[in-house]
Amino acid sequence: MQRVNVSSSALISLGYDEETQTLEIEFKNGRVFQYKGVPHSTYEWLVRAPHKGGLFNRLIRDRFPEVDVTPSVEQDLLQALRDSVDTEKT
Repeated sequence: MQRVNVSSSALISLGYDEETQTLEIEFKNGRVFQYKGVPHSTYEWLVRAPHKGGLFNRLIRDRFPEVDVTPSVEQDLLQALRDSVDTEKT
């Protein structure tokens, strides 16, 4: 899922899949979670909120099923290697 970087003391980036109503959040601690069944309007509120962490706590945390999708270190290293090889080809 593609995410956009956000200005927040708690969050790094946000992504949303309208078809599945899945919100993906990357937190400053490096963890990535997906929240299922989140309405698009809630995602829009989060994107526009000046205090995203507070809004997350009020509207999303403990209200939607969450899944930890944090990539493992091995996956990160493998992806970095693939990216470096792809860059060399172009």
